[in-house]
Amino acid sequence: MGEDTFEVAFSGEMLDGTDPEQVKANVARIFKADAAKLEHLFSGKRVVIKKNISEEMATKYQLALKNAGAICEVKDLAVDVAVESQVTEPLVARPVPAVVHEGDIPPAPNTVPLHITADEIAELATSLAPVGSAMQENIHEAPPAQIDTNGMDMAPVGSDLGVHKEEKLPPPPDTSGITLVDN
Repeated sequence: MGEDTFEVAFSGEMLDGTDPEQVKANVARIFKADAAKLEHLFSGKRVVIKKNISEEMATKYQLALKNAGAICEVKDLAVDVAVESQVTEPLVARPVPAVVHEGDIPPAPNTVPLHITADEIAELATSLAPVGSAMQENIHEAPPAQIDTNGMDMAPVGSDLGVHKEEKLPPPPDTSGITLVDN
């Protein structure tokens, strides 16, 4: 049995005789969860709270949730790996019914029918580069811009910039020599 091979999961179950609102408030305080996260935790679906932890740490989570009025599942991952390696029948992907989720929280990838976890999917693995590391290879310096400023001038200090002065309209044309004739 490995040292860090336990996981703690929660399905929204509560101890008998507990007030559901009080249990939700206690769990929210333990995990500093907002309303959306609480809704996800108490949705009735199995949610992994902590993975790859020691048995002692898993027991602490279990005791804290029990004191809050909630029931969680502590699972030894080393035993599950041994049991899965003994499976002789081929794995067949079964269709998963569509689930509509409300709110901002997208559903977790459903990998249970395939007997794999999200940690085993390479496309879901992410990492962060250390601070200061180069994020792009072959960086080419851009040549300096060649801007012709010969036609530009500076306004004197105290000038009002952007104020348009009204231009004087030209005088109207002289129409004194024009007459109208009736036919």
